[in-house]
Amino acid sequence: MRAIWSDTREVIPDVRVRAEGIHFQKVDTAEDVYGPFMKGLDYPKYHESVLSPEVPNFEARKEKVLHEHRHEQPEVRFCLEGAAVFEVRSTDDRFMHCTVEPGDLLIIPAHRYHRFFLTDTPYIRHLLFSKSRGADGQVVPEYRNGGPKGEAKAAKSRYEEYTRYDELLALLPAPEKRVTPDELLFIVPHLTTALWLEVLLDDVSRAVQLIDEDRVLEAGDLFARAAAVEKLLTAEIEIGEKIPPSEFAEMRYNSYSGNGGDSPGFRRLIGLGDVIRPPLERLWARRGVEPAAILREPAKYYDLHLLLRGIYELDGSVRAWRYMHHRLSERHLGPGSVSRRGRPVGALLEGAQSSLVPELWGAITRFTSTVNDEAERARASGCPFHVAPKEEIHGVR
Repeated sequence: MRAIWSDTREVIPDVRVRAEGIHFQKVDTAEDVYGPFMKGLDYPKYHESVLSPEVPNFEARKEKVLHEHRHEQPEVRFCLEGAAVFEVRSTDDRFMHCTVEPGDLLIIPAHRYHRFFLTDTPYIRHLLFSKSRGADGQVVPEYRNGGPKGEAKAAKSRYEEYTRYDELLALLPAPEKRVTPDELLFIVPHLTTALWLEVLLDDVSRAVQLIDEDRVLEAGDLFARAAAVEKLLTAEIEIGEKIPPSEFAEMRYNSYSGNGGDSPGFRRLIGLGDVIRPPLERLWARRGVEPAAILREPAKYYDLHLLLRGIYELDGSVRAWRYMHHRLSERHLGPGSVSRRGRPVGALLEGAQSSLVPELWGAITRFTSTVNDEAERARASGCPFHVAPKEEIHGVR
């Protein structure tokens, strides 16, 4: 087999072709192909195919393989007579122009785009191997740009496959099935919130494990990242305020009868204090330090200071998010209204005032009280006052 770059016509070294996942070799006889070699690859099926102007539907068949496509399994061809060109996409999206002749065995990787055309002598007879086939006995192609008229729809991109894009969009109601035009603006933030909460909860789960491994800086970074997720969710609620109360009422009574408090992700979120507290207590015991000492001398306990800062940031962000839920309810229902379960809108403020780890906020209160007392005593005695020893003050906040 000969391979060149289609754009530059430069010869492609065999080592590069193989590095692209393309297998090729010379085989003496057809028996050698569908003998031990193919059995070893678990390709029990094959059929002989001829493409030339003399075969029925030549133009349609030629058009079909000329369109760029791929398969869910590797494409395995062995040339018996004639010749053809396979143009296979490289991993950097260039075409590799591979000419196969009698005795050439070519294996194109699964999910690799390629196309196929004849040479100036328009004839090839070859064997096509497969693990499975479509109803017509052929390996089913997926076309990159729609393919010839009447053929399979365009193949999904790697992005669509990885993100399961079609499945995601299938969760949304079609326009004709929406109760109001704004129902999409109501559903999408709820779906994305559920996904982002999984990210946040995973970050916190990893962070508490890192605390027990004394990898405190890494844990602090994950808490800060979880806080960033919460801030993103708060911004999503602001978008929800753009839904008019009339549209919200329409959805509330005709399609949506749930409660955001029933979200599994939300229930796990508000219970994070029980997840965070035990490893923190073990950490304080190992280090022989209390949060108040860290608050007083952040430079001395810099890694612990950053850990606390990340947890405070997350805790505060959750409270801000819950406050925004209250504000959104006021916007849609009014301050004096009650939910369909009879709960006053104002009760949502209770959640906004609840902390994940209240003892850490209590430590700030005690620290402030202690500092105030020390400052008063220093002022009364005419002495200068510093919160931390002077040599420990580095502007860390």
